[in-house]
Amino acid sequence: MIEKLLASLEALADREAVVGLDPQGEPAWRRSGRDTLREIGGWQQQLRARGLRPGERVAIDLPRGPDLLPAHAAVLASGATVVPVNTALTAAERRRLVEQADPKVVLGRADRPGTATAPVLEAPPPGTPALLIFTSGTTGQPKAVPLTLANLEANLEALVGTWGLSAADRLLHVLPAHHVHGLCLALYGCVRAGLSIVLAPRFEADTALRCLERYAITVFMGVPTMYHRFLISQTEPDLSQMRLFISGSAPLSAEDFRGFEARFGHQPLERYGLSETLIVSSNPLEGERRPGSVGLPLPRTELRLAEDGEILVRGPGVMSSYWRAPETLEPAFVDGFFRTGDLGRIGDGGYLEINGRKKELILVGGSNVLPGEVERALAGEPDVDDLAVGGVADPDLGERVVAFVVAGRDAETSSVEARLRARAESELAGYKRPREYRFLDELPRNAMGKLDRRALARD
Repeated sequence: MIEKLLASLEALADREAVVGLDPQGEPAWRRSGRDTLREIGGWQQQLRARGLRPGERVAIDLPRGPDLLPAHAAVLASGATVVPVNTALTAAERRRLVEQADPKVVLGRADRPGTATAPVLEAPPPGTPALLIFTSGTTGQPKAVPLTLANLEANLEALVGTWGLSAADRLLHVLPAHHVHGLCLALYGCVRAGLSIVLAPRFEADTALRCLERYAITVFMGVPTMYHRFLISQTEPDLSQMRLFISGSAPLSAEDFRGFEARFGHQPLERYGLSETLIVSSNPLEGERRPGSVGLPLPRTELRLAEDGEILVRGPGVMSSYWRAPETLEPAFVDGFFRTGDLGRIGDGGYLEINGRKKELILVGGSNVLPGEVERALAGEPDVDDLAVGGVADPDLGERVVAFVVAGRDAETSSVEARLRARAESELAGYKRPREYRFLDELPRNAMGKLDRRALARD
């Protein structure tokens, strides 16, 4: 993977590899492929001066600036392991993460690369992870997942073919760069495939829509929250040059899928993956992109369902174990398949649908209720900007189904609730219907747009 990344930068030697934007969407800095390669070499000098050797770990706690890509590539080229740090963490959270990863070096805002020079490629010891990435922790404590260069290369190679990524494309990068979506796919994967990147400091819908047109972007990777905000934006860009909108990290509602296509003329391509498995399925580039589905298995990847509907995965992108937790290996796998903890259904043509996390299953008087099934039944109601379903303790039933609703501006909540109740009565069995409707200003989500159902249940 790192060899192809460096080769792609060499091919971009005299062209812009990365353009950084300010919050208004104006260019703030530029780096050619040649500039980036020299800065990679400079960061390697910094790492060697601090005693780094192949096989050791480096925590990268850098902002979304010109040092981000060179520092990551320098660690990988040095045969070491990247530990990405979420820059939004508090000091206490950052300290716990660093203690768990136990890195040799921590690169932060005060660090600078050495003298610009050509990078040197060093081989890591066999079995060394290239990346130690932390899960989102929406259903428990974050766990550290080690991924090797072989895991990354196999997955990125499959995605390049599945999505048709090439040097003719250009990516607008708006995702956090500490997780699989924003780091492995949008940063490593796109540079490896030869794309130039326009790096925004953060996501803001109006600015992003203008940047898609202004910078001749062809590929965008986002989370469902971003697509929803595009839909309610008043900005009207010309997106005729766009080739591909990719959605992941959380389910994209069928309503937003259809609304996006109707307004902007593009069907989002939804895919599915986990930190532990990388990307395992995708809707096709050519062919049917099915709303509410995360598509078909990637090449060399096998998907099947357990008796209780849990999605099981086997493929070259799947991790071998959690970091320093050998006791978790046996319960994490069954017959060589990784147990995702997600519940799903395989529909017509082999298209996979996600019904929520196994831990989020609601037990109502001994009957199982899938939050995703209830959410789909209630989706699309006018004056509802966002909606999620969860279970709360009930002295009689054990748990009862509750709908958490973000109503549209100026909507009358009593009217919205009445329409949702009517829809539930026509679409759902009695035990699946929400007993209560709670109206919130917004739903709790993490940086990747994933719903935090533990926080939801506390509201």
